[in-house]
Amino acid sequence: MINVDPPTGNFASSGGSSTHNIVSESESRLAFKVKSSNNEHYRVRPVYGFIDAKGKAKLDINRLPGPPKEDKIVIQYAEVPAEETDPQAPFKAQAQQGEVIVKLVAA
Repeated sequence: MINVDPPTGNFASSGGSSTHNIVSESESRLAFKVKSSNNEHYRVRPVYGFIDAKGKAKLDINRLPGPPKEDKIVIQYAEVPAEETDPQAPFKAQAQQGEVIVKLVAA
């Protein structure tokens, strides 16, 4: 139901940043949550958010200096009603419907 463009993040081990678009293919509004395999060297913004039907959301990924390594972020998503105001709510209720993995490479 979602895609990420670009699907991979490439960084220098000395650090850097990358901007990605989370693109919804759904006819419904979605909430998303971003999880990282390496919270020591990566910062993502936003961690939670909404995407309108057939819409997109910007995701910023920052890599802090550290050893070269391959990591990943996982973007989980769930359908939400238009009146939902808390993007964390479906994940607290274990209502996740799918996920997309974005490979992160620091060389």
